[in-house]
Amino acid sequence: MGALASVSMPRVTQQELARKRVDRQRRVRVRRRRVLATASIPLIVVGIVAVVIALVGGGGSSGAAGPSSPVPEPSPGGGERPPEQVIATVDNVAVHLPVDPERVTAIVYHPLNNRSAVAFAPAGDVEHDTAPRLGRDGPETAGLDVGAAAGTTVYAPVDGVVASVADYTVSGSTQGYEVVIEPASGSGAVLRMTHLEAGGASERPTVGTAVRAGATVLGQVRDFSPIAEQELAEFSHDEGNHAHLEMVRTAVDLLP
Repeated sequence: MGALASVSMPRVTQQELARKRVDRQRRVRVRRRRVLATASIPLIVVGIVAVVIALVGGGGSSGAAGPSSPVPEPSPGGGERPPEQVIATVDNVAVHLPVDPERVTAIVYHPLNNRSAVAFAPAGDVEHDTAPRLGRDGPETAGLDVGAAAGTTVYAPVDGVVASVADYTVSGSTQGYEVVIEPASGSGAVLRMTHLEAGGASERPTVGTAVRAGATVLGQVRDFSPIAEQELAEFSHDEGNHAHLEMVRTAVDLLP
């Protein structure tokens, strides 16, 4: 989601602020435990398969090394590579967790003022919240924000090809970039990601690059806290930095 303007809020006491902070931290701890618990299952299976392969292949022999992996491991600069974990679906597209589950602060769906946006369907056992409409039209789950600290490495959430890379502008100022991916499934919609920047081990991707969910680095989470108050902060324990995802129809004029 784009940065939101600050909203006048009723004055609260220091005790109330402290209580809210403690409650946020508790919710984040519970959410992270659930994300990690769900993610651990495929990792255990992969570990067992690796042991079996090693035993069949000769165990601890000092022979020549086996063939290299067809997809090189990326060098994550902010967190580990996420597991193959589907957190949402839209049409026939599976949307994977794009960041290290250890760094997830909140997962929040919200409406968008965009008639071409398509609703996400939450999937799996990952805990999530839904933000209030605040006057926004469209499906309640048209926008998906995955909270993580600024600098966290962001991976492609779907398999596909980079269709566009452009500056992301907020109030006339460039704030990182956005990436549009055409899913491999050819669903008639594209996935748009914002709140990204290059840095660390990540570089700005290029158009035409094939990406794989959870394996291809798209950038890192940009710090938007100096720009404006972020809605996700209402659901996390921090400033609300996040990677924003939305699915958009490419032929809006054909819709009824």
